[in-house]
Amino acid sequence: MTGSLQIKKGNYYAVYRTETGNQKWVPLNLSANGHNKRKAQQKLREVLAEAEKRQSVVTSDILFLDWLNRWMEQKKLFVSAGTFEGYTYYCEKHIIPHFKPLKLTLSDLSAQHLQTYYNIKYKEGQSATTLRKHNAIIHGALEEAYKKDIILSNPANKVTFPKKKKFRGTAYTLQEAQALLAAVGDDDPIRPAIVFGLFYGMRRSEALGLRWSDIDFRANTLFIHRTVTRMKTVHDNDTTKSETSRRRLQLVPCTIPYLKTLRRTQAQNCADLGQDFSPDNHICVWPDGKLLDPNYVSQHFRKLLHKNNLPHIRFHDLRHTAGSLLLADGVDIKTIQEFLGHSDASTTANIYLHSVVHGASVTAVSLNRIME
Repeated sequence: MTGSLQIKKGNYYAVYRTETGNQKWVPLNLSANGHNKRKAQQKLREVLAEAEKRQSVVTSDILFLDWLNRWMEQKKLFVSAGTFEGYTYYCEKHIIPHFKPLKLTLSDLSAQHLQTYYNIKYKEGQSATTLRKHNAIIHGALEEAYKKDIILSNPANKVTFPKKKKFRGTAYTLQEAQALLAAVGDDDPIRPAIVFGLFYGMRRSEALGLRWSDIDFRANTLFIHRTVTRMKTVHDNDTTKSETSRRRLQLVPCTIPYLKTLRRTQAQNCADLGQDFSPDNHICVWPDGKLLDPNYVSQHFRKLLHKNNLPHIRFHDLRHTAGSLLLADGVDIKTIQEFLGHSDASTTANIYLHSVVHGASVTAVSLNRIME
C-alpha cells in the first residue's frame, strides 16, 4: 500500500486510499514547523502497515445475521435481562425478517441497505425514537466487527434518520387532578401508583419498583432507585432509567397518612394469608402481594378515566401533571429537574417552560398545598 505525507494547517497527515477508493487522512500529531519530518515518515510507514493489515484480514463470507447472532450472545453477558429481551424482540420482530432473505455478508452490507431498512420501517409506523433502538443493535454489532478488523468501516455511521417529533406532555389541570383522586377508590390496586405519579412525578416503572424499605417515615423521605419494566416478561430491576433518575424526595405531607394506612393494610393482608410482611415488599401490589404488571396499570388507568368521564391522558402524563403544577406554583426549573430526575435542566425546560417562572419553592410543600 502506498501513501504520502501531507501538511494541513501546519501539521503532518498520512494520506492513502482505502480498498474502496476513498481517500483517508490520518493525523500524525506532529507539527510541520519543526524537525519532525523523519518522525512523520516513520509514522506514515506505521499507518500504512496497519491499514494494509486491516485490509488483508477483511472477511467477506460472514453473513450479517450470523455475526449479529454472535454479537447478541456476547451482549447477553453485559446488559440487564430486560434490555436483552428488548434487543431480542427487535431482532426477531424486525431485523431478522428483513435481512434474512437478502443473505448479505458483512462486507456486502452497505449504508444503502440499512437506509432502505429504516425507510421501510418508518413507513410501517415505527417512530424515529424506535428506529434509533433498532440502530443501537445494528450499529453495535457492526461496530464490533469494525473493531475486530472484519470490516473496513461501519456503514451504520452513514445512515440518515427522520427527525424526532418534539414531545409535548399532556397535563391535567388542578381540578382534573383532584377529580382523578376523588374517582379512584382506596381499594383500587393502581391507586398507590397514581398517588406516586401525581405527587412525586414518578414514571410508571419507578412507582412499581418502589418498596416499603424505600420510604423512611422518620426522616420523611422517599428513595427512588429501582424500576419494574415489561418487554415480553416483567422485570424487577435494581436500576433506574439513568443515574439522575435515582433521587431522594421529601414526602408530601398529605400523602403520609395514606401511605401509613396502606402499609398497615398490606401487613394485615399478609397476616391473613399466613405470610410475613417484609420491608422489601413492593408497594404497588394486589391484595395477595403479587406485583402489578406494568401493562395492567396502563390499561386499567385508561378504563378508570373512561368510566369517570375524565379527559384521556397516558399514565406517564401524571408525571407531567406534577411538573406543570409545580411550575404554575412558581417552582424554578432546576428544582423541578431534580424532582423529576431529568438528566439536565434543558430537558425540563423544553417540556414545561411555556411561561416565565419567577421565584422558587420546595416541591413537597408546594404539592401539599396544591393538592391537599
